[in-house]
Amino acid sequence: MSLPGQSASTGKPSGGPSLGAAIVAAARKLLGDAYVYGGTGPKSFDCSGLVQFVMHEVGITMPRTSEAQWGAVTKISKSQLQPGDLVFSQWAGDGAAPGHVEIYIGGGKVLGADDPAVGVRVIPLSADSGHIVGYGRVPGVKGGGGGGGGGGGGGMLSLALPADVLSLFSTAETLATKLLWLINPENWARIVAGFAGLFLAAFGLGFLVWSAV
Repeated sequence: MSLPGQSASTGKPSGGPSLGAAIVAAARKLLGDAYVYGGTGPKSFDCSGLVQFVMHEVGITMPRTSEAQWGAVTKISKSQLQPGDLVFSQWAGDGAAPGHVEIYIGGGKVLGADDPAVGVRVIPLSADSGHIVGYGRVPGVKGGGGGGGGGGGGGMLSLALPADVLSLFSTAETLATKLLWLINPENWARIVAGFAGLFLAAFGLGFLVWSAV
């Protein structure tokens, strides 16, 4: 016999706010676990590895990387955020867009893995201000009818515009984030330094080979 809000075949929450709550509960169990780049669990995670692990715990299949997860979710506005939704960000130096993902747990807070010194932690959503690419709802989760992310007129736009049009705004925002990354002098300094390092390494190797001949 399945409980209300659960699938009769799997015992997993079947959707809606109950599934979102299950996602948050599963995520909270991992608080304090280690952050390790490339980690997929069960005791160490990177940001997208954490999301993939948590979703698997509640019966949702998600791809491995934050970039692929961004492609797998339904795009929503900030005002539509509810517990269990995902928040995607882009920080300078990330190799993918978006390069970071966290789980919204309600109350203006997100849970994620990004700091080796702290591990899996909860931080204010506002801590990502200026870096957020967009927001997404994972397959199987339905809107609960209330916001929770607060702010903005995104909710009115979502009523007036179809989903494919809204996705264009998300795509444009992602493109703008990439362009901002490209024009950031610090990023170009890293690129130049990287090429300079490769050149010096190649020169040094060539010199050693020449000396040995």
